[in-house]
Amino acid sequence: MKKIIFLGLIAATLSYAEIAKEMTVYKSPYCGCCGKWIDAMKKEGFKINTMVKEKFNDVKAKNGITQNTASCHTALIDGYVIEGHVNYSAIKKLLSEKPKDIKGLTVPGMVVGSPGMEMGNKKMPYNILAIKKDGSTVIYEKH
Repeated sequence: MKKIIFLGLIAATLSYAEIAKEMTVYKSPYCGCCGKWIDAMKKEGFKINTMVKEKFNDVKAKNGITQNTASCHTALIDGYVIEGHVNYSAIKKLLSEKPKDIKGLTVPGMVVGSPGMEMGNKKMPYNILAIKKDGSTVIYEKH
């Protein structure tokens, strides 16, 4: 969805990602699927600051990511954590609605067919989970 922003006499049409703040992504130097996910987010207009680290479990723990909600990369944007191969549609919804009871979103593990994990026509059904402030999870989107 595009939003029209009026800047004086100039109107600009921007994607939601272009309006949103920068996204910082922590990833391993050895994970190619993380790079593919980053590329997918860049195509949606996000400005990505990539932090390549051998270990970043401290970042995950600080942002409420547990063994049950973990994946390969961790992104931070507008006070939310995005863990793993979360679709743009869910990130856009999160940033638009700004729910106060949610820490972030996750696709635990590495699901074939999720953004960055494409393998031809192979797709596994998966859920994007919302991580609530109390640590519990609920289904946010089904794919």
